[in-house]
Amino acid sequence: MDVTGEVGTPAINEQQVHEFLSGPFAEDLHAKRVLSLCLATLGVIHAASLSVYAIGQALAVARGKKGKHGVNLAHDA
Repeated sequence: MDVTGEVGTPAINEQQVHEFLSGPFAEDLHAKRVLSLCLATLGVIHAASLSVYAIGQALAVARGKKGKHGVNLAHDA
């Protein structure tokens, strides 16, 4: 897994996190919970702060969307 990334691009993407976390959790957790865990992990990896708002914004940016789309995921699913 390449974690270096180019300037301005995420070092790790959603697919990589999902593949990594699906192994140990896929049999024990529902698919939507695994997805939620993956998205939260991706947000934390890319966040400059561990506030919920900062994690949401970092998640959106890591997914190539505007910051506001990571704060309210109910409309982004």
